[in-house]
Amino acid sequence: MSQKFYTLITQQGAALLANATALGVPLKLTKMAVGDGNGSATTPNANQTSLIHEVYQAPLNSLTTDEKNPNQIIAELVIPENQGGWFIHEIGLYDESNTLIAVGNCPATYKPQLSEGSGRTQVIRMIIIVDNVDCVALKIDPSVVLATRKYVDDLLSTTMQNHKVNTQQELQKEFNKLVPKITQINGYELKSNVTLTANDINALPAIKKIQAEAPTYEVGAQVNFGNIKIQGNPVARFMISKGANAHGWFEIYNDGFKRVGNKWPANNPLFSATPKSCVIIPFPIAFTENIISVQASIETTTEAVEIINYVVYDLTKIGLTAASIGYELTAMSSFACSYTAEGY
Repeated sequence: MSQKFYTLITQQGAALLANATALGVPLKLTKMAVGDGNGSATTPNANQTSLIHEVYQAPLNSLTTDEKNPNQIIAELVIPENQGGWFIHEIGLYDESNTLIAVGNCPATYKPQLSEGSGRTQVIRMIIIVDNVDCVALKIDPSVVLATRKYVDDLLSTTMQNHKVNTQQELQKEFNKLVPKITQINGYELKSNVTLTANDINALPAIKKIQAEAPTYEVGAQVNFGNIKIQGNPVARFMISKGANAHGWFEIYNDGFKRVGNKWPANNPLFSATPKSCVIIPFPIAFTENIISVQASIETTTEAVEIINYVVYDLTKIGLTAASIGYELTAMSSFACSYTAEGY
C-alpha cells in the first residue's frame, strides 16, 4: 500500500534552506496554516506556493528538534476552541516572509467551533527532515504560545523534580553545617554510625561489689577517659563514676582525676583510739599516680580537740590524729571529723 499522508519541502523551501546553509544565516520558520482543500483530499506538490484553500493561519506554538532524530524538525500549531467549522485536509509551514517552506496532507479532520455546541483545542504537528538543522532558527514568539496539556504536564513534572532535587540539596547543605564531614572521634569520621568499644576509649567495665548487702560500683585503675578527643582536642573534665563503700565515698573523672573522702560522727575511729595515736584509714579507692591535696577538719568538738592532723602513708591509705593545744587528750574526748583527698 502506497503512502497516502506525508510532508515534503517545496522547491522554494529547498532553495531557501540551501541558501541558509551556504550563507550561515538560519531560516526563520514562523507560521503554520491549515486548509480544507475545497472540501477534497489533497496531495502535496513541491511546486506549491500556497495551500489550495487556507482556512486558518497562526504563529507557531513551538519549534523543536526530535530528541531521537536530531535531523527532524517538529513544528506545532495550536488551534483554539473558538476557531473551526471546517475540515482539515492540508497543512503548510511558512517562514517570516510568508513563503511556503513545506506542505503536507492529513486524514480528514473536522474542527468544530465552540458555537456549534462542541469545541476543542486542536494541535497540529508537522515534521520535516533537513540535512543541516543549524540552517533553521528554532525560535518562536513566546507571546503567542498556547500551552498544551502535554506541555503543562511535562513542565510540572520537570519543575517538581527540580524542586525535589533542590530541596534535597538544601537539606544536605544544612546537615553538613550541623555535622562537618571532617569531625572525628578517636579517628572515626562521622560519615555513618560509629560504635566505640571499651578499648577505643581505654575503658574497663564497672566492677560490682556488695558491701553490707548494698551494691556499689568501682572502675578499674587502668581506666583513662582523658584520651577522648574531638577534632584532635581533649574534652573538658567530667565525672564518669561515683560511689561509696565501707571506707567512704569516691568520684572518678574522665582524665583519671579522683576525689575520695569520709565523714565520721562522734563515735569515730579516732575517738576510740588512744589519744595522740595515729589511726590508719584506707582510701575508698586507691590513687594510681600521686595525691595532690588533703583536707581534714573537725565537724563538732569538745574544748579539748582543736585540730586533726594527717599523714599520707601511700596511695592507698591515710593516717589521722586528733590534736590539742594546751590540753592532754583522753579517751573520753568526743568529736566528729571528716577528710577529703584529691589526686590521680
